[in-house]
Amino acid sequence: MKRLFRMFMAILALCAMPGAALAIDPPGYSAPFDETLETLNFPLLVMVRTIPGWGEAIRDDATLVALARQRAERVQSAPGCSPKPVCLAEAWEWTTADIAIVDDALRRLSADSERLQALVTRQMRLSGRFARHETLADSALLAAAWADTAAGMNRVIAVYAKGTAPRYPLIDGMIFDPRDERFVAVLGAHGQVTAAGSGPGDLVFDAPARYAIGLLRMNERTEAAAYRPLLQGSNAAPVRLAARTRCADYRYPALLVFGHGPEDAQSRTGPLGHIRIARAADLFAASLAPFIIVSGGNVHPNRTPFNEAVEMKRILIEQYNVPAERILIEPHARHTTTNLRNCARLLFAAGLPTDRPSLIVTDPATAGYIGSEGLMTRTLQETGVVPGRVTAADTAFAFEFLPSRQTFHVDPRDPLDP
Repeated sequence: MKRLFRMFMAILALCAMPGAALAIDPPGYSAPFDETLETLNFPLLVMVRTIPGWGEAIRDDATLVALARQRAERVQSAPGCSPKPVCLAEAWEWTTADIAIVDDALRRLSADSERLQALVTRQMRLSGRFARHETLADSALLAAAWADTAAGMNRVIAVYAKGTAPRYPLIDGMIFDPRDERFVAVLGAHGQVTAAGSGPGDLVFDAPARYAIGLLRMNERTEAAAYRPLLQGSNAAPVRLAARTRCADYRYPALLVFGHGPEDAQSRTGPLGHIRIARAADLFAASLAPFIIVSGGNVHPNRTPFNEAVEMKRILIEQYNVPAERILIEPHARHTTTNLRNCARLLFAAGLPTDRPSLIVTDPATAGYIGSEGLMTRTLQETGVVPGRVTAADTAFAFEFLPSRQTFHVDPRDPLDP
C-alpha cells in the first residue's frame, strides 16, 4: 500500500507540472516541469524526482540511504572545520567516492528495463538536454548525465562558495570576498539553513542541489532563470505570429543579431551592437526575413542591469520602426558561443523553419571571427556541442546558420547560461 501511494503521488506530481509549451524544448518533446534555476541547470534531478518509480527506488536504496547519512554527518560537523570558508563548502561537494557510489546505484537500478526506459528513452533522450551523450546506451547515458550533474554542482560550489575563478572571471565571478570573515559567517549560515530544510522525502541529491542553487541566489547570479518562460512575455506575440507566417515566402526564416555589451555603466548597448542593429533593420526592410532574433544577456559591465537583447529590441522598435511582434529576444547568451547555441534553441522552440538556414547579421570588425573555424572549436570546447553549421552568405557582413538539435544539451558547468 505504501508503495502504491508513493507511485500515485509521483504520477500526480508529474501531471500537475506546468505545460511544456512554455519551455524551450525541441520539437516532439514537452517537459513535465517548469523552468527554474534548478531544472535549467540540473534537469536530471527533476526527471528522476518526477518519473514514476525512480524517486521511490532511490529513496529506498540502502547504499544511497547510507551515503545520504554520511554526507549529512559531514555537513553537521563542518562548523568546527578549518580553514574556513573552504572547508565549509567542501563539506557539500560530491567527492570522487560519492559520485562512484551514486553511479553504481543508478546502474543497479537501471536493471529494471521498464523503469530505465521511462526515464531515459521517454524523457532524457527526447528532451535533448543530454544530447552530447545521445550515442550511448541507455544506462551509460544515465551515468554520463549523473557525472555532468555532479560536476555542475561541484562547479557552482567551487566558484560561488570557495572563490575559484570561473572561465570568465570579469563577468561571471562571485560577489563576495572569500577572505572576509563576514562571508565565512554567511556561508556557514547558508549551510546550516540548507541542512535544516532537509526532510524524509528528500533524495540523496536534493540537499546538495538546494545548496548550489542557494549559492547562485546569494551571489545574485540568477540570470539563467530570468525572462522565463521565454516563449511568453516579450516573445508571446512573435511566437503566435510565427505560427501563421509563410516563412517560405522569405529567403531566410530569421535574421540573428548578437549583442555587444558596453564597458561603461551608463550605456545600454555597445557601439558594435548599434552597427549590427542598423544593418539588420536594413535587411528586414528589404524583406530578407520575417523575423529578427536579438541575442545577449546581462553581461557587460559586470552585473549590469541592462540586458543586451531587451535593449536591442527596444532600439529596433523605437529607432527603426520594426514591429515588436517581428522581434524575438534571446536574453541569456553571455558569449558568441552561446549566442549561436541559444539562437538555435529558440529557432526550434518558436517553431521557425530549421531545415534551411537563418542569417547571422554582424559587422566588418566581427565577421572574420563569426566565419572562422576557431569559433566552432571554441564553442565545442565551452558548451560541449557544435550548435550548427555556419557558412558564407552573399550578403555583406553576414553568414548563413543551419541549427542543430544538439544545442538543447544542457551544460551545468556554466550555471549562468546552461
